[in-house]
Amino acid sequence: MKIQLLSQNLVNQIAAGEVIERPSSIIKELMENAIDAGANEIIVEVVDAGKSFISLSDDGAGMDKESLELCVLSHATSKLSSENLFDIHTFGFRGEALPSIASVSRLSITSADNSFSEAWTISLEGTSKPQLSLANRKKGTTVEVRDLFFATPARLKFLKSNSIELDFCYDSFRRTALAFPDKTFKFFEDNREKLFYCKTDDLQQRVRDVLGDSFAENTFEIKAEKDKLKLHGFIGVPTFNKASMSNQYFFVNKRFVKDKNFSYALRSAYAGLAPAGRYATAVLFLDIPYNEVDVNAHPAKVEIRFKESEKIRFFVLSELKKALSSFGAMKPTTEMIASSFPSHTYFIPAKRSIPREETAPTASHIFFRSEQEIFTNINLEEGYTLIPEEQSLSLNMKRKISLGNAIHQLGNTYIIAENDDNLIIVDQHAAAERITLEKLRNDLTLETQTLLLPEICPLKKSQIEQLETNNDIMLKFGIHYEKLAPDLISINALPAILGTCDAKALVKDIVEELSTFGDAYAINEKIYRILSTISCHGSLRAGKKLTIQEMNSLLRQMEDTANIAQCCHGRPSYVILSSKKINKFFERS
Repeated sequence: MKIQLLSQNLVNQIAAGEVIERPSSIIKELMENAIDAGANEIIVEVVDAGKSFISLSDDGAGMDKESLELCVLSHATSKLSSENLFDIHTFGFRGEALPSIASVSRLSITSADNSFSEAWTISLEGTSKPQLSLANRKKGTTVEVRDLFFATPARLKFLKSNSIELDFCYDSFRRTALAFPDKTFKFFEDNREKLFYCKTDDLQQRVRDVLGDSFAENTFEIKAEKDKLKLHGFIGVPTFNKASMSNQYFFVNKRFVKDKNFSYALRSAYAGLAPAGRYATAVLFLDIPYNEVDVNAHPAKVEIRFKESEKIRFFVLSELKKALSSFGAMKPTTEMIASSFPSHTYFIPAKRSIPREETAPTASHIFFRSEQEIFTNINLEEGYTLIPEEQSLSLNMKRKISLGNAIHQLGNTYIIAENDDNLIIVDQHAAAERITLEKLRNDLTLETQTLLLPEICPLKKSQIEQLETNNDIMLKFGIHYEKLAPDLISINALPAILGTCDAKALVKDIVEELSTFGDAYAINEKIYRILSTISCHGSLRAGKKLTIQEMNSLLRQMEDTANIAQCCHGRPSYVILSSKKINKFFERS
């Protein structure tokens, strides 16, 4: 076939297909332009979920007549000061957004800057020639987009219902508002104000405004800095988990991104703390030198590439683990009882009324004797994880809790305790599970068990290369194999604790994890599940009657156990009700 050049309008429509997926894509692009222009207030208006009309007004630097004429041309931008595409300090530098929007809608832009007393409007639609006219407005820019996809009606058919498209618009708006608490944002739908975020110096207040009281009350702040990397934001307590990743917000240099390094770090940090199939909540900001990240990897600028992704992943993961170890995993969620008790109290400073000597725990209070004897001789040498010891989830907590004195056992399942003006309810089995698990995690050394019959395991050549690269890791975990061919190995030994597990499935899962992330956290999770099962069967059960002394013994052990806010399956182990909360429930002032 003969090669021919595409028309500029068709080029713009192709670019629009990459950049302008739906109305929310336009809102994202225009908001980023407004941020780059130094706007302090951004107002978004939509009609018909953005299909009929989108408007964005800002009080930014604005444009003069010459710049206004250029801004609708392909790859015309004020965002690049040099030829270096790997040192980008702005958002909308690709130069495709405005001409792409114009190619699929009716676009008008009105703008004025500080240097000129007059404002100008440029209007264009599809292939039509741009029209310039004088306008009347103060410094700043207003962009109006009408009849989205009128020039490409086939694209319009791919849009969802108005309610779904409106949710996408809200999401784009909220993400930008989260990243810039120092700016004011307003969102109007069909001439009604729907969202309003007033500027603030407090990021937590902006998180509360955007994501709600429940999110703010069940998250805690994280701050970390190493070399040229800075991580800050808020992560949820493990029991405040969701059914999807929609409550995970990641920003790199204030740019919202979807990045596997962050999602993997969260998943690994919360492994064993949140239930299977549930996802942690987070609003995380990573500040990194601009020349160490490629933000030009995707037309919509949501997916990025790090120069040293392994370094980023390890930094984020280690800091999340430190934060959870020192505080977060000790704190129960306020949502457990939110429907009945609207206010919240979720952390009690340490203050014991009973001396520790009077309630010294005995093994029989928590373990069945047979399980206790099985693990009597297990001790920690090098440990079973590649994560450095100072980053382990089983670290001693920097902040202690106090669970008071037991006063009653309800249904032979729940311990009722009091501490000053607080009422504490403990699920005895969930608490004992976590205590048992943490003991095992701190007293475990993996031993190797040679297989009676080696397992022959076919793999891809690249996967075997991953195994050879990480052979020291495999040996540390007690996994011995022999390479039989470029695409075939023989599995000769596995960790004894795994028993009669499927050797091939285990190795394939580890290889897949190594190929994706470059480390071996997958096996940690598998070992964790084995330990969780042992803990569940070897711990104090629900339905067992306890004496007051046994209940207090359990409470004291809970106070010294990491991650005690949840059992090994991620379910909550205790809740706290303050007298203030109870008074509010009974409508007492």
